[in-house]
Order: sequence, then C-alpha cells, then structure tokens
Amino acid sequence: MEDSLNVKQIWDLLKKNKWVILISMCTSALLMSGYLYFFSTPIYQSETQVLINQSVPQNTIVQSQDVQANLQLINTYTSIIMSPRILSQVSENMDGVYSIKELEQMIQVNSTSDSQVVKINVESADAADAVKIANETVAIFSKDIPKIMKIDNIYTLSEASLDADAAPVKPHTGLLIAVATLLGLILGIVIMFIRDLFDRSIKTAEDVEKTLGLSVLSMINEIKDDDLVEKKAGRRRKKRKG
Repeated sequence: MEDSLNVKQIWDLLKKNKWVILISMCTSALLMSGYLYFFSTPIYQSETQVLINQSVPQNTIVQSQDVQANLQLINTYTSIIMSPRILSQVSENMDGVYSIKELEQMIQVNSTSDSQVVKINVESADAADAVKIANETVAIFSKDIPKIMKIDNIYTLSEASLDADAAPVKPHTGLLIAVATLLGLILGIVIMFIRDLFDRSIKTAEDVEKTLGLSVLSMINEIKDDDLVEKKAGRRRKKRKG
C-alpha cells in the first residue's frame, strides 16, 4: 500500500466510510438543531427612522454648506441618542426592566452616507419590548435635542410597529444548521483518514509483499457459504444423472 493516496484510493475510502461520514453530518445537524430549539433565545428587531435638520427661517435659501454642516452633526446626534441622559429616561419608561448597559447593547444607531436620516435599531428577546424601546428612544431624543443642540426640526419618518407574525432575526437557524452539517462532513472525513492511518490490516496482495517482503505466487478467492451449497447441489445432480 502506498504512503500517499491517489484519487481512486480516496474515492474507495469515501465509499467504505460513507456511513461514518453520514452519521457525523446527521449528528452535527441534530446537535445544532437541539441547541437552537432548546437553548438559544430568539432575538427580534425593530427599526425607526428620524430625519434631523436645523430649522431654516422662511424665505431663506438653503446653501450646500448648511446641508454639509447638518451631515457632519449626524455623529453628534448618534452619540447623544446613546448617551446616559437619553437611555436613563428610556430605562425609566420601561419600568427599569433594562439597565443603561443593557440598552447600550440592544440599541444600534446608524446613518447612511450623505443622509440626514438616522436609523435606530433595537434587538430584544421580546418583540414588544423592542418596538417600545425604539419608539421611546425617538420620543425622548426628539424632546431633549432642542434643549441640547437648539434644534427643533425633527421628523419621525417611520415608527416601530409590532407585527403579529414577526420573525426573529437571530439566530440564523438555516445558516447555523448548514454550517453544522458542513463541520460534520469535515469531521467525518477526518475520522475516515485517522481510521485509515491506524489501520494495519492486510487487504491486498501488495500489502503482503510490502509487509513480508515476499512475492505473492497465487491467491485464493473467498469462498462463500452460498457457493459451497451450489457446488454440493451440483454434485448431487451429477450423481443422480450418473
């Protein structure tokens, strides 16, 4: 048997160990499914969008530099939304169920480039809480930002709403099961090669020549019980005819 495996030998190994690989894949998929069903917590997401713009007096032409100044302030607005001043009020309105630290992990504030629209995403294990936190955050921010930045031109483009058939955004069940199945495939192949590496049994004439250093003069094929029965039956038929 050669030290290196060629394509045919690998293919033969795969066919020989197909059940090992299949069991490994199924086991990995079942373990991941069990974890997702019994232990993982589904996470729901809600989103609200806010347009923030400085007030412009009537009959005043908006210059490009004014728009650019508003865009540069977006990062400031994001920091204010995530500040303890805002989150502490959100926590209070949520009856203290979530601390400021927890709200910081649940809330994400994003803005697209060259846009004055701020998106507030909230992820929570409770879909209703995610919606309430998003709307409370926007409401408190809209109330406090005029005092902080002297801005009173805030418009909520879309409020978070609770859908009856809301689906969790995490965990990604299909993707995780597919990854687990792939890992099971890899594990099965690794087991296959380890078994072959430590397999010292003699299977072919080449193995005999390599192990004993002797030439094989002849080979005796395996005789199965069915073959013996057929031979005996044939002899009996010959005797009867004779």
